[in-house]
Amino acid sequence: MSELRLATNNFSEENLMKHTPSVVLYKGQLDQSGQSIPIVVRRYSNPDVSLNEAMISLAQIHKNIATLFKVASEDLADDDDDFNELDDDKQMEVMSKGYLIYKYEVNESLDKHLSGSTLTWMQRLNICLDVARVLRYIHHEFLDDDDESLIHGNIKSSKILLNQNWEPTLHGLRADMTVKKHGVHHPSNYDGTLQYTDPAYEKTKSLSHKSDVYSFGVVLFEVLLGRVASIPISDQDNWSFARFARSHYERETLSDIIDPVLRQQMDSKSLKNFSETAYYCLQEMRSQRPDMIMVVKKLERALDYQQKLESPEHSTTAAVEAPLSDQLKT
Repeated sequence: MSELRLATNNFSEENLMKHTPSVVLYKGQLDQSGQSIPIVVRRYSNPDVSLNEAMISLAQIHKNIATLFKVASEDLADDDDDFNELDDDKQMEVMSKGYLIYKYEVNESLDKHLSGSTLTWMQRLNICLDVARVLRYIHHEFLDDDDESLIHGNIKSSKILLNQNWEPTLHGLRADMTVKKHGVHHPSNYDGTLQYTDPAYEKTKSLSHKSDVYSFGVVLFEVLLGRVASIPISDQDNWSFARFARSHYERETLSDIIDPVLRQQMDSKSLKNFSETAYYCLQEMRSQRPDMIMVVKKLERALDYQQKLESPEHSTTAAVEAPLSDQLKT
């Protein structure tokens, strides 16, 4: 712990990034073999949340899912081997009560770059496609011994961290958020952000893969419109951002609210595929939303059209495809 205290200047106020009833975040500089490594230190008030995030983060299941750098605890020395030498029960105790340490991504989180011209349309497409592939993986490819896959349950732009190459890393995945194919999960301590939360959760108190699809649709519209959904458009409506975005899509007025500089970069077919995908992700009924396999295909097409505009020699020819509304009927 002395190593961590030194890295965070004894958990000083100037290094405090976030303090809520559920989690405290600090940034710091950790000395590793003479090299200074930027870190983020996370400590949860709920030991189950901490344990289940640490279990996934240690597993290194996907290159775009956050990997735990270290675990620190009052009971541990600063040496990494100390944790690895503990028995399973002690490791579980340390992960549930200790400090989770991640490498700090230099470009911080996606929500910091939604407005303005930092991210080009091509970069936005690549970020969204990488995150979509992560969700496709946890929903359809990562299965445990009981044939259960994972749900994220709290997707939002602040959970997507960007490295020096603007490649995304998804944070907040937990080992206890599992579900059978086409099944639902009833979380005991759900703390999702309302503006990103599946409206069906309000009635059913359950989450499914399609709940992640809805939340990702909110992120897609954030990326397209350059504004953060957690700043509500209406104080009386938690889903005002989603309704606002859907309304402009239906009235074919999205171009009126997209940053003109960003709009000028967009291939029209790229915009059409991207916005159509975002729109159907935000359908109120889960059955009317695409799965992440379909979402990835549509975003790949959006990227391909943009590549064809910017670098024709690097693009593939996009095949003619039925609208997403027709595909959802099959």
